[in-house]
Amino acid sequence: MKKTFVVLACFAIFAGSLFAQEKTDAKEWSAPKAVREIDDDQFEEEKTQTLLIVPKEQHTVDKNANVRIEYNPLYDEVRIYYETLYVTFDKGEAMNTVMAVMEDFMLDHQYFHYRYMKKDRERHFKDDRGIRKTEYSSYLKLTR
Repeated sequence: MKKTFVVLACFAIFAGSLFAQEKTDAKEWSAPKAVREIDDDQFEEEKTQTLLIVPKEQHTVDKNANVRIEYNPLYDEVRIYYETLYVTFDKGEAMNTVMAVMEDFMLDHQYFHYRYMKKDRERHFKDDRGIRKTEYSSYLKLTR
């Protein structure tokens, strides 16, 4: 019984490979006029575009801290990074700052709801000058 199954499976794979077609490039394919008007490079660039935003109002109490936002408009996803010295890092202040910056961002870009994609994350590292720093990040999905 097992030998018969193996022989039939091998025969099916062999028969399938006989009728398989070669892969063609996308450039050979002729698209309708409406689709051809869009430049492929421009579409790919807009599709994967992530904007790096430094908010005007940082909402930070710590003078060594800075906030930056990575915004992907195609998926309505936002990553907010709060970075400061390791010595002056306070998790409560970091959370409050991220929330305040996020609320400003939502008002500016006309979003009304959000949900967390992952847990907030803390990362300790040394920068290029050897100074110990901490980065607190939040990953959000926004909805209109």
